[in-house]
Amino acid sequence: MARPSHNLAFAGIFMLMLPALLASLPSLAQQVPPGTSSTQVDTALRTGNFDRAARLLEERAQTGDVEAQYQLASLYRTGRGVTQDDIAAFRWMKAAAEMGHVRAQFNLAKMYLAGRGVAMDARQARVWLMRAAAHGSSEASRLLSETPRQGDSPNAFNDWAPKVEIEGPQAPRSAPTLSARGLADRNGQPAIVDAAWRGQSQAVRQLVASGANIAITDEDGNTALALAAAGGHRQTIEILLGAGADASASNRAGETPLMQAAAKGHAGVVALLLSRGVETDKRNHAGETALSHAVRACNVEVVQALVDRRVRAHATVAGGMTVLMLAAAECPNTVALIESSKITSVNATDDQGRTALWHAADRGQTGAIKTLLATGADARLADKAGSTPLLRALENNEQDAALLLVGKGQDLNHQTASGNSALILGAKGGQAEVVRALLQAGANPDLRNNQGYTALMIACAEGHLAAATALVQAGADRNLRNKKRQTAMEIAAASGHSAIAELLK
Repeated sequence: MARPSHNLAFAGIFMLMLPALLASLPSLAQQVPPGTSSTQVDTALRTGNFDRAARLLEERAQTGDVEAQYQLASLYRTGRGVTQDDIAAFRWMKAAAEMGHVRAQFNLAKMYLAGRGVAMDARQARVWLMRAAAHGSSEASRLLSETPRQGDSPNAFNDWAPKVEIEGPQAPRSAPTLSARGLADRNGQPAIVDAAWRGQSQAVRQLVASGANIAITDEDGNTALALAAAGGHRQTIEILLGAGADASASNRAGETPLMQAAAKGHAGVVALLLSRGVETDKRNHAGETALSHAVRACNVEVVQALVDRRVRAHATVAGGMTVLMLAAAECPNTVALIESSKITSVNATDDQGRTALWHAADRGQTGAIKTLLATGADARLADKAGSTPLLRALENNEQDAALLLVGKGQDLNHQTASGNSALILGAKGGQAEVVRALLQAGANPDLRNNQGYTALMIACAEGHLAAATALVQAGADRNLRNKKRQTAMEIAAASGHSAIAELLK
């Protein structure tokens, strides 16, 4: 149904006034001070630590940081560091757009045009394109001139962004073809890129036959093949490969179609690309490979397919982490697969001197710990801060992991840079079962840390009666004093832990 004529008049007047508005309005930098990302966020994004970047950006976005909202929306849109979620991407993009972020306004309009995270709505798209254009976005001005206006015919949007509906390979030659305009642009993207992203294989087939450029990319440098791989659209990929698409082309982040398929867990697409002989060890700009992406996604089938191809990905990400370390920390189900392939040594260390066993202990991954110990992981190896896997598990209060590591040949009296032994850390966390296991294995109950605290003193300060009882029963010296000249009983009394103080009388 057509809109009232006064709305048409308003739209026409606005378009006539737009150049003057553009000239009179101050620049984006003057109107909307850009949000500044913290050094931590910048570092996380630059090094490819998208999980950490997403967590930091979420915290900043919740406080109303407009730049963080825009960047978080971008992570949700691409599925980096978070599960890909168009609805969440739309929500954060809209929040940033409403705060005046011009790039967010432009991208929000494209989401309305593509129906991504929201119902397709050309009218709303035009609203946000007008706002972005008024703030100086030339991209928004161009797209605005091509987008159907309010009051256009009911078929205007479909005419502008045609959808090819050809059933089967035997479609008649008289089937409708895309116009030259549709071939060049569709939903704000090159038509073949948009169709490939949606998995519209028949549309892609027709576009290829019409001479579409299969190497053209979206704004992030993704080819149609890359977007089809990310979406798991195997039939579309086969069409593009058959037309000669480059299966190893990288986007602006250095991501190949294989990496994108692996990150999304599309095992069938990974198998197809591998069968075409694509390079398996290419790295993106953060040093990630297809295998590291698969491990982070914890997709055992994809990891298996890549390992079977004998990929040789050693240090994979910033910090010198290997895929075995990633598996130990994030996907224990793949540890045995990767270790058996001997891609890396089980006792290899990263830049901080941390082994795969250390990373497994850090996350409390008991399954990975068992596998690594069974395949020769050395529990005695400490990182540069002096923390062994056992000490790290105790620092993070991972009791089950710590119990697996007690008595595996390491020095139970080894102390961290702060002077904390395994027994002191176990007492601090109130891990009575670990404390008993350590004492039984021969740990010295009277070692002091740099502040002169023994395990018993720490248990008293923290109020852990069971741990204190185990230490007393093992003969811990209750008369020792810390650097403040306090005994364990005095610490318990001062901390209000009367039951422990009574135990020490």
